[in-house]
Amino acid sequence: MTDLSASMRVLELLEEQQDIAALKRPMRVYLYGDPQELAEIAPALEKAGWAHVEPFYSLDQWTIICERLQFTTEEAVVDMVTEIENIIAHTAIDFDGWETQIENKH
Repeated sequence: MTDLSASMRVLELLEEQQDIAALKRPMRVYLYGDPQELAEIAPALEKAGWAHVEPFYSLDQWTIICERLQFTTEEAVVDMVTEIENIIAHTAIDFDGWETQIENKH
C-alpha cells in the first residue's frame, strides 16, 4: 500500500496558498536507483506521459527526474503516485516524491 501522507501534506500546503487544483501545471517526480533499472522503467514512464526520463548521474546517485502536465486535485495526485508506484514495483528504485508550482491565478 502506498503511503500518501507526504502527498496529502503537499496538497494541504497548496490549498493554504489558494492553489487552483483544477488548473494543469507541470508536475515533476524524482526517482533514484540503479541505472539499468531506471533505463528499464523509462518506456513505461514515457507511455504514461512523462517526459525527460533518461537516467543521469547526479549527487552521487543515478536519477530520473520526469515531468508532465497534470492537475493537483486529490484524485489526480493519488492516481499519479499510484501510477509511479506501480511502474517501479518489483524494482529497488526509490520514488522520492513530487513537486509543482502554485497556480492561484486564472
